[in-house]
Amino acid sequence: MRPLAIVVLAAGKGTRMKSDLVKVLHPLAGTPMLSFTLDLARTLHPGRLVVVVGFQRELVRQQFSTPELIFVDQEEQLGTGHAVSVACQALQGFQGTVLILCADVPLLTERTISSFLQFHGGNQATLSVLTTMLEDPRGYGRVVRGAEGQLLRIVEDKDLKAGEEGIREINTGIYCVEAGFLFSALSSLSDQNAQREYYLTDIVEKASSRGKKTIAYIAVDPLEVMGINTRLDLAKANQFLRQKIAERHMLAGVTLLDPQTTYIDREVRIGKDTVIYPNCYLLGKTSLGEGCVVEPGCKITDSRVGNSVTIKSSSVISESVIEDRVSVGPFAHLRPETVLREGSKIGNFVEVKKSVIGKGTKANHLSYIGDATLGERVNVGAGMITCNYDGRKKNPTIIEDEVFVGSNTALVAPIKIGRRAVIGAGSTITKEVPPDNLAVTRAKQVHYKKRGQKKD
Repeated sequence: MRPLAIVVLAAGKGTRMKSDLVKVLHPLAGTPMLSFTLDLARTLHPGRLVVVVGFQRELVRQQFSTPELIFVDQEEQLGTGHAVSVACQALQGFQGTVLILCADVPLLTERTISSFLQFHGGNQATLSVLTTMLEDPRGYGRVVRGAEGQLLRIVEDKDLKAGEEGIREINTGIYCVEAGFLFSALSSLSDQNAQREYYLTDIVEKASSRGKKTIAYIAVDPLEVMGINTRLDLAKANQFLRQKIAERHMLAGVTLLDPQTTYIDREVRIGKDTVIYPNCYLLGKTSLGEGCVVEPGCKITDSRVGNSVTIKSSSVISESVIEDRVSVGPFAHLRPETVLREGSKIGNFVEVKKSVIGKGTKANHLSYIGDATLGERVNVGAGMITCNYDGRKKNPTIIEDEVFVGSNTALVAPIKIGRRAVIGAGSTITKEVPPDNLAVTRAKQVHYKKRGQKKD
């Protein structure tokens, strides 16, 4: 097989997205659009992988910079032909096949692109174009064939002539080209067209007129080669991807009670025998172990969840670690840097932030735990709060093993509660409590007769 180089076109702003963010960074199933094309390219193990960037190029570089990627800048967006010409700066001396991919065609599969490469090589073609058939081809470049079906040229939608509007075969923007021909064809491109751009599609007619073997490979599924140009396209692609993701998890032993209302990002991992109820969001790089239950309305982002964990309805979890056999919720909020140790319990309307909750520790309801370290088998009563912010900085609270904290208490940080201490209900604790002590801060209860009330 001839050496392979891949060029990924990712320079355009994406005007029809109506966004301040460059199109290739818009997320699909939780990851930027460009990541799909780059991941696909890496499966082919190219000798060179070139990414053409333009609009917001520093932001793109920042998110995707890795040693094997060669970034080249397209200072002015003068068309796809110009973009590939810029990429050729990084292909000097290369002799082999150049695969040109588009960053806004993210649903393309490894199976299709491998078949396309084999089709190109097996036919010893100079130029191959990946095409598909559309019922409504408006807006796309049309594939013009000769009387015997040979590929003659590609005509952009705005440059169609009479009789060409009815052509249903369209160009996907993906090409296999032999490097020697590509370099020479690019040098002779012209911008004499309706867009005043240098069209890459023009190299098809150049190859045909020079007698080079020029062929087209038709992708069976048009959705797979769909370009993302608008928010409508983005939504359609998201829906397609989420369906595929849901199918993959269910085939691996995960129960999704309603796949259509379960939103799972691309990089999420879920263990077998886990049950996900409707209207749940599993986002980012979240992982769930085996035998978990996630009840309706939960949102889990970039978190690691162990085995046999129950997350009850309407809980929100972000950047947290939950160990085995933990119960969370309902209506719990775990903020970043929360760690729940094995067998602990966080109940309804409990918020935890940047804290470690020890093994077997329970905070069943209506509490705030922030910047705290709780030991093992601690009982947190309803309404307990750690007062961690003094107006200038956050301060830590340490609660050692087997402490009992009564209801409606305030622990004013920085503070330490010793092992097996008891905090009386309704107390505001401002000083360290030694181990095995009872701490109570209450005013004496006094009764007064109501004014004007007669004695019996």
